[in-house]
Amino acid sequence: MTSSTSAQFPPSETACRTSLEPVKQVRPKLPLLKVLHAAGAKGETFTLKECMIYLGEYIAQKQLYDKEQQHMVHCGRDQLGELLGCQSFSVKEPSPVYDMLRRNITLATVTEYHREKF
Repeated sequence: MTSSTSAQFPPSETACRTSLEPVKQVRPKLPLLKVLHAAGAKGETFTLKECMIYLGEYIAQKQLYDKEQQHMVHCGRDQLGELLGCQSFSVKEPSPVYDMLRRNITLATVTEYHREKF
């Protein structure tokens, strides 16, 4: 948008417009994709935030958290444990999860139409 266009239309009139914005998405490798799908995910690409949400859903659905210390996740006997390479972890120290994500996702940048809110 040029400054002359901005001057012609006050912000309230230009607030609702369509623009192209890159949306950062990741493509999980098959073992992680199976975990995400088991938690209800659809498709093959997600935002990193969506991956984290589905991992949380997976942990809750499988009841992998410790009943008394709910920040502890016991995943040693689950496919999540195989992905993480550990028996358990604390959500207070999520570095095993981040390490696993680094090993099991590839970046996929998708450009899509984004409608700005007004």
